[in-house]
Amino acid sequence: MYWDVPMKTDWKKLGFIVHSGDNKDPGADQFLTSEMGNQAWIVSGSATVNTTRPDTSVRTVGDLTRAQAVMLSRDLIAVKPEFVQPGALLTLHAARAGGLKLTAAGVDGGDTLTLEEVEGGLSAALKAKAPYLSSYALLRVRAEDAARIGTALQGQVAVSSVMPDGTVLDATGVQTAWALDDLFAYDGALGAQWQGNIPTLRLWAPTAQDVKLRLTVPGGQETVVPMTRDAKGVWTVKGAQNWRGAAYRYEVKVYAPSTGKVETNLVTDPYSVALTRNSTRSVLVDLNDPATKPQAWDALKKPALRSASDLSFYELHLRDFSAADSTVPAAQRGTYLAFTQAASDGVKHLKALANAGLKAVHLLPTFDIATIEEDKGAWKSTGDLGKFAPNSDEQQKAIGAVKDQDAYNWGYDPYHYMVPEGSYAVNPDQRTLEYRRMVAALNGMGLRVVQDVVFNHTAASGQADRSVLDRIVPGYYHRLNANGGVENSTCCSNTATEHVMMRKLMVDTLVLMAKAYKVDGFRFDLMGHHMVADMQAARKALDALTVQKDGVDGRSIYLYGEGWDFGEVQGNRRGTNATQLNLFGQGIGTFNDRLRDAVRGGNPFGGLQEQGFATGLFVLPNGQPVNADKAKALRLADQVRIGLTGNLRDYRFTDATGKAVKGAEISYNGAPAGYAASPREAITYVSAHDNQTLFDAVLLKAPLSATSAQRTRMQNLAHSVVLLGQGLPFSYAGDEILRSKSFDTDSYNSGDWFNTLDFTGRSNGFGKGLPPAEKNEANWNLYRGLLGNPALKPSAADIQRAFDHYREMLRVRYSSTLFRMDTAAQVGQGLTFLNVGPAQQPGVIAMKLSGAVSSTNPYRNVVVVFNATGQSVTLSDAALAGLNLSLHPVLAASTDATVKGSRATGNSVTVPALTTAVFVGK
Repeated sequence: MYWDVPMKTDWKKLGFIVHSGDNKDPGADQFLTSEMGNQAWIVSGSATVNTTRPDTSVRTVGDLTRAQAVMLSRDLIAVKPEFVQPGALLTLHAARAGGLKLTAAGVDGGDTLTLEEVEGGLSAALKAKAPYLSSYALLRVRAEDAARIGTALQGQVAVSSVMPDGTVLDATGVQTAWALDDLFAYDGALGAQWQGNIPTLRLWAPTAQDVKLRLTVPGGQETVVPMTRDAKGVWTVKGAQNWRGAAYRYEVKVYAPSTGKVETNLVTDPYSVALTRNSTRSVLVDLNDPATKPQAWDALKKPALRSASDLSFYELHLRDFSAADSTVPAAQRGTYLAFTQAASDGVKHLKALANAGLKAVHLLPTFDIATIEEDKGAWKSTGDLGKFAPNSDEQQKAIGAVKDQDAYNWGYDPYHYMVPEGSYAVNPDQRTLEYRRMVAALNGMGLRVVQDVVFNHTAASGQADRSVLDRIVPGYYHRLNANGGVENSTCCSNTATEHVMMRKLMVDTLVLMAKAYKVDGFRFDLMGHHMVADMQAARKALDALTVQKDGVDGRSIYLYGEGWDFGEVQGNRRGTNATQLNLFGQGIGTFNDRLRDAVRGGNPFGGLQEQGFATGLFVLPNGQPVNADKAKALRLADQVRIGLTGNLRDYRFTDATGKAVKGAEISYNGAPAGYAASPREAITYVSAHDNQTLFDAVLLKAPLSATSAQRTRMQNLAHSVVLLGQGLPFSYAGDEILRSKSFDTDSYNSGDWFNTLDFTGRSNGFGKGLPPAEKNEANWNLYRGLLGNPALKPSAADIQRAFDHYREMLRVRYSSTLFRMDTAAQVGQGLTFLNVGPAQQPGVIAMKLSGAVSSTNPYRNVVVVFNATGQSVTLSDAALAGLNLSLHPVLAASTDATVKGSRATGNSVTVPALTTAVFVGK
């Protein structure tokens, strides 16, 4: 094939990249200078830029740098169908030192093992294991060669297909992870284990040709200590008493497919429980050492919880919480210890939420993070940004200049899973103690602690400096594509938790964080990139923990995450992945995007000014034609109703057309809106860290004529839907005080400036300048006029009203278990919707909850009306007759005079504009 490229007459150099599929071929960017002439000839696999047609009469077939064959077990290899032809000689080649070469006659060098084709291809079990390989042919190592496979995997491996006449059909590298699972899967302890004062270290490295320990005892020099290998590929060394507190690394001699040679890697322990600053060395610390524990740690009492259905979550970035809090000692701002400052504004705020009923704080990643400098003296600052105009681009420009050298990152780039992040500690050498003090402080406020975990990817792979796993067992821990390259649909190096030892690392980390740090729940980033079997393994391991044996009740530890379905795992291509639909009946929560989009309008990827139920769709249109669509308003109202049930798949109600339907029959972009088996499987939310804040969304979607008080009521209405529905409510920290990030849609690296939380109520963060160009520049023209309008900043009264409303809704939620039903059957029996069908009043959703009076439910009937319209509405329904309704006591005592105007008479209820009213009857 060829390309014609028109050039300017005075051209100097043409740069070009040739691709073969997703891969650069031969790999490097290439160049043609004017001095070389006007022709460049490229041969696949060769880096030479020829200026005349090269001789390709002698050519090689195949590519050993690509691993297009996949071992499915110790002796079975899947290859593309065309790899196998009748009569072809099939061979596995292995070279301990690497150096296999591809010639016109096939693969040269190394040892050889004979392969045979398996008739019929992959079995049903193998297709279930690797659906994306279902059409591949299957090869088997001959039985007489099987004993040599373990040794073969310690070097370069390739397979070739050659006809008897010497014609080479193909040759390729091999992906070996499942063979390693079959031969070397290990279920014992890894990392450092202590017996008294003596540690024993174990590292799983079955393909390593040698492993040594490089040890530096306190006050000493680094020494090299040999390790011994067992039959499972675990390298072990027993230490001595003076090893306590020692820094260490492993020296791993191993063949690395990414470089094509044997490498000697100095690497930290993936099972590290302590690290030196910036993670350069692992440290031998016993987590049972009293010096690592706060007072009364072993006797720490957890906040009471009747059921997982009672949970509610407050998503909080650790640095956001206190970085700008002047009531926290300067050295503790942005650290774990800020949570121990009982008199600080932030802690008072959390206590106020806990007193209203909030049950858990969800912390964005707090494990060891690859991209935050732990030497605070090296942090770079932007200087004074307050001098710039509220719609200037100077603030983001200054932040961009230091964004990778400041203190800030969300932290979704894991380095070591089992160690707390050092930059969040006052003293990184005391990070275990400080993290435990934080957990104890939050539990003391009545709040459980949820840790955000990121097992779907690592910050690096291959031979990169911050690659840990891949420099110990290259090619094993990451999910590879059809050519052997690391998949990166998560924007980083995707891990393969379907592999036994990567799953083990995930489960072992969860168990350690539960036992050693008393974490109460885990939120899984991009959970859909794990398999359902991974999540079942995690659940089983946690369920086995008991207070008597382990100091924690593992069954009370809740699991939830992002059940999105995309990338190489989409559609179960890598197995049954942990998505919303696939987790039905597992008791694991997934984020409910159906409710989010219906309440807000639009979605995180578009529709900035599209309205939803709470932001005026049809009833208070903002002038955009899409927002005057009554039919759309009724459809989205049905999505909200299903969200209020906890997104139950089988819940039955009357839809907007008047048809009796189940939740699964309501469409959400072609997918079923209802997907959960019980309310505890749905995390209901309208805002999270990785979208625009709810305030920013409301400001973009509300009519420009809306007052600040009206926009606040829209925001309050959105929170009402989340806090009064079935399912588990989830809120983004600061949304309850109208937090703004000046429209930043992805503030992961936007510094303290755009991410500041102000618990004083003086400022909500709006008008900090145009948000960073990286993710927002396309919308700057829209944002510029809004940010420059001082009338759009909320008043202190607006902020206080939002905070009061949020706490009132929490109190209402926890006043009755009717808002927190445990099962789909209870919801089906106890929740009905009013104002449904084609004749419904748009912009109004009403539900009736009923149940027996008990110690946890003082009300026989509860009626909730969400009025998103701009005027007072009266609903009449025979179902309300005889209920003797009155306004809920919490709302009767509200600081909002408007809601107090709600009335119930006979079979009618009247609710003011932009108001949620709750009526109760005994």
